[in-house]
Amino acid sequence: MKKTILLFVLLCTAFFSKADQLSALTQAQAEKAVGYLKKEAVVVLWCSCCDNETPKKVTVNEVFYKKDSEGKYYSVILKGRDESGKEVEEYLDLAYVFVKKGKKAKSLGKVLKFECDPCTKPFDWSA
Repeated sequence: MKKTILLFVLLCTAFFSKADQLSALTQAQAEKAVGYLKKEAVVVLWCSCCDNETPKKVTVNEVFYKKDSEGKYYSVILKGRDESGKEVEEYLDLAYVFVKKGKKAKSLGKVLKFECDPCTKPFDWSA
């Protein structure tokens, strides 16, 4: 019985651990992501694993990274405007940042070949 409960707890932990996959990065990962995003005009922010979240298109104005308070990991920060013109400043999880590749929106984490599960397949990029 104890083994069954432990297995259930581990499975629940794995299921709910999908958020924050690529938000704490190495410096090299953060630099690579910032370099890529600086060339993008628009991105889609969408935690497709999260309940009741809808995709949000953001025009990229500025992107940079910074070290966390312990100096161990780095975060990528995006500043821009959403479709309604509202200013946006987001700490990014690269698994849930989608960039235009051809006619599809693809997870930046996957594009950069970082290990992640964006919880969705590439989808059509609508203008």
